[in-house]
Amino acid sequence: MTENKQYFCEELNNVLSCFHDRIMSCCSGQIGPVYYENYRGEKIDWDAFRKVKTDGFALLNDKDIHKSPCKNCFFLRERKPEDVISPVFTVLNISHWLQCNCGCIYCARMYSSHGKISQESGKSEFYDMVPLIKELYQQELLDRKNLLVSIQGGDISVLDEFEPMVKEILKNGVGKFDILSNNIKYQPIIKHLLDIDKTCFRTALDCADRELYKKLKRVDKFNESVNNLKQYAKSKHPENVVVKYIIIEHLNDNIETINSFIDLVSDIGLSQVELMIDNKYALFTNLDEKPLPAHYKDLYYAFKQRCGEKKITLHLWTKTEHIINKYLLSKEEKRTEE
Repeated sequence: MTENKQYFCEELNNVLSCFHDRIMSCCSGQIGPVYYENYRGEKIDWDAFRKVKTDGFALLNDKDIHKSPCKNCFFLRERKPEDVISPVFTVLNISHWLQCNCGCIYCARMYSSHGKISQESGKSEFYDMVPLIKELYQQELLDRKNLLVSIQGGDISVLDEFEPMVKEILKNGVGKFDILSNNIKYQPIIKHLLDIDKTCFRTALDCADRELYKKLKRVDKFNESVNNLKQYAKSKHPENVVVKYIIIEHLNDNIETINSFIDLVSDIGLSQVELMIDNKYALFTNLDEKPLPAHYKDLYYAFKQRCGEKKITLHLWTKTEHIINKYLLSKEEKRTEE
């Protein structure tokens, strides 16, 4: 008799993702069990909510996996005796709005937001997050000690509830925030989180030139963004600020622009940068059939060299690291990297 192998998923066990169109387990483009479709702030049946998770795990075996939305997912692994389904989530992803105060040409949300750009803050057009956070804590569904709260999806300054949301989480218990923002509007609460070592703050600047910034972001806010970074650099933990550079073909894909960017980050007083390859290649191109531009390898090495010269730590977005290792570096170059 063939053994009915059991599987496990850390994402399903630990992650709750609140998007504008659904509340679900997975992020990063994976489609796992959905807790609530088209949530708009209505009362939640919490018994049914919890059942989604247990039912999701019940299908993770050879016999039933064909019925699961998790089939063929790279997060799945063979279940170990010590794997226990947790009653709480340790990661809360918050991305429940589409409004933004810029229009980055590489934004994956441009299709959903219809390119709306607004400098005025307001409410999400879908639902408020603060009441949902309160209920999740009341239902003991969020880890009160080690919770990672990831806030992503544009500049959170478009949300009036951003600061109340952060304060509600701090009041109930959290490990750390991971905040991704366009950094167009200065946020005192972010400076406070940096001072108390409760956040990693990430922002994509992408260049060191106002005119190029306008082409990439489609707003004239370069000076504001740089000035805000200077304020955050004065926090007690400036090492928790990460400035991102997303390579966009024909715009900032040259060594001179890269060097200027790294020099600016150093001059601001920050020490962490992250390199990303545009979603055009990272997510939407079959690189086995259509290779990356050949000069991208030179850009990567130029980035590494300048960061070394300026004593800046270079991070690679997970997908970018995968692409570089698989499509840009030879076996010998990989060994050298290691």
